[in-house]
Amino acid sequence: MPHPQVQILVCLNERPADGPKPCCSLRGSLEVYHRFKDRVRELGMRDRVMVTRTGCLKHCSRGITVAVWPYNLWYSGVTPDDVDEILTTTVAGGGREVERLRMLDIPWE
Repeated sequence: MPHPQVQILVCLNERPADGPKPCCSLRGSLEVYHRFKDRVRELGMRDRVMVTRTGCLKHCSRGITVAVWPYNLWYSGVTPDDVDEILTTTVAGGGREVERLRMLDIPWE
């Protein structure tokens, strides 16, 4: 695979259900990750887009966290239904932000 032009990071961090902080995994981030992988393949973006599962992206209270590089766009509360909009607006759109998913500028948790 050539070097990716865009990298999509999806938090898959796991914590116990009764832990002091929530985690993306228990909120369904694996489904979001697989949806990104499937849609990137279906849309013919595999040569330029890499979808990567990560550990904690430090925004545990904000829902499933996704970051898109090189645009440094951070999204919160992402669901599988949001994947196509992120791919269309941000990836195919040259870094335009999906404003309704924008991560608030908050300290890391």
